[in-house]
Amino acid sequence: MSKTALSKSEDKIRLSTESTLDKPLFFGAASITLLIVLYMIIFEKSTTVVVSNLFNFFTDQWGWAYIWATMICFGVMMWLAFGKYSQVKFGGPDAKVEFSTFSWIAMFFCSGIGTSLLAWASKEWYYYYISPPFGIEAKTAEAADIAAAYPIYHWGILGWVIYGIMAFPIGYAYWNRRQGSLRFSTACSGVIGDKNANGIFGKFIDFLLIFGLVGANATSLGSGTPMLAESVSRLLNIPHTFTVDIWVVVIWTAIFTTSVTLGLKKGIKVLSDINVIAVFILLGIVFVVGPKWFMINTFTDSVGIIIQNFFRMSFYTDPVGRSMFPQWWTVFYWAWYFAYAPYMGIFIARVSRGRTFREVVLGVLIGGTLGTSIFFMIFGNNALYQQLTGGFDFIGTVSSSGDAAAILGALMVLPLSKIILIIFTFVGFVYSATTIDSSAYSMATVSSKELKFGQEPAWFNRMFWALISGGVALVVMNIGGLTPVKTTSLVVAFPILIFVLVALWSFFKHLKADQPHLLKPSPEDTEIDEFLTNK
Repeated sequence: MSKTALSKSEDKIRLSTESTLDKPLFFGAASITLLIVLYMIIFEKSTTVVVSNLFNFFTDQWGWAYIWATMICFGVMMWLAFGKYSQVKFGGPDAKVEFSTFSWIAMFFCSGIGTSLLAWASKEWYYYYISPPFGIEAKTAEAADIAAAYPIYHWGILGWVIYGIMAFPIGYAYWNRRQGSLRFSTACSGVIGDKNANGIFGKFIDFLLIFGLVGANATSLGSGTPMLAESVSRLLNIPHTFTVDIWVVVIWTAIFTTSVTLGLKKGIKVLSDINVIAVFILLGIVFVVGPKWFMINTFTDSVGIIIQNFFRMSFYTDPVGRSMFPQWWTVFYWAWYFAYAPYMGIFIARVSRGRTFREVVLGVLIGGTLGTSIFFMIFGNNALYQQLTGGFDFIGTVSSSGDAAAILGALMVLPLSKIILIIFTFVGFVYSATTIDSSAYSMATVSSKELKFGQEPAWFNRMFWALISGGVALVVMNIGGLTPVKTTSLVVAFPILIFVLVALWSFFKHLKADQPHLLKPSPEDTEIDEFLTNK
């Protein structure tokens, strides 16, 4: 055991179910976030200008940084899966798996995707079809091919690389080195030192996680909430107004509140399991009654396009043509994912005890990529088919009524449309609740004092961050347009990206220092396993 590990008496498992608040971090992060939200509300016009300038700066001048950081993380993940540390387990060599594989994948998939996947899976092709990359002419057969492929690329392996990368420095520090907290700052301790990690500098790093996650949630909910409100409006046959958007947030907050009271295993786990089953039913119905052969053939063609152009798409910046396609899309997505990276790292690390590095890498990359690809194969290709065949004018509806109306319209032309709408609405609400529950869990974890094994953050702590996330999303939506939604992720992700690389450096140092002990079990591992099994 390393010198940074807690002593046996300090490491002893405690039976208390909730941790206490880290008041300086909690109130500091809460105050700054609330001040920014108030500024956005009071000075709406100037906020729009600031947002536009920030978006142009971070995409045009610093887009390359997000691209290179993503590819570095991709290389690290491959090394962890197939290198000499591939059989290292979170929690030690004798650690037992806490969750079944189905529940494990369901939890990190539902926590990392949310309602935004339902929205983007149906509409992303539209943006690439009318404004394709690589100098392709708009609204042609070639544009349709690339429009079907690019969304799968953006939501595929590289996206899940960013989602999964922080699970390793955070999970290893918590489960294997007994550093006592699932924090972003703790994962950086090998580079910045334990004193700094536990001091003001560490609180600043953890604040970045909270602020980044609030921004990332604003992007996610800002994309998904209007679509969910549109589905409620159609279901109840009422006009879609901003008031309906607010009620949607209220409803998923109520679902989240129930989950908070039940905790991780009975709350997030159960909701995630239910949601995955409901999603499979929804996808199955749309596939069966929809243009199934077009979906399969287009998806197959998209896989070929991605394989053939993977590195071209990965390093595409278009500095001469200046189409701004990679800045508007690829850079935005990588920034969005980096804003989520510490949160996803905390959450994946928390539920991955007993799994090897290889299992976590392959589970996250394969499970996540297959899951998102199915959404685009079915929802995206159905909407594209309706546009190409004249079944539904998706492009015209976006222009006249907005993308939310277009998303629902492409589904409502199918048989069993009423059943599809009911399940779609249900899945949307549960997705929102699981995403916010999981992210609020991570923000509350960071703003709590050290969590002993088996402890969870206080319910009011989680509730506060959930309400803040919903509030920021509503403010961003009220500003209007896609640029504020995208800029929210771009701005908050940049400093997070830097500390993700610091955390990886720290992780490598820890692995090297602990190499003689990596395969040796300890009595504490057995005690923790027994506690988690019986909890």
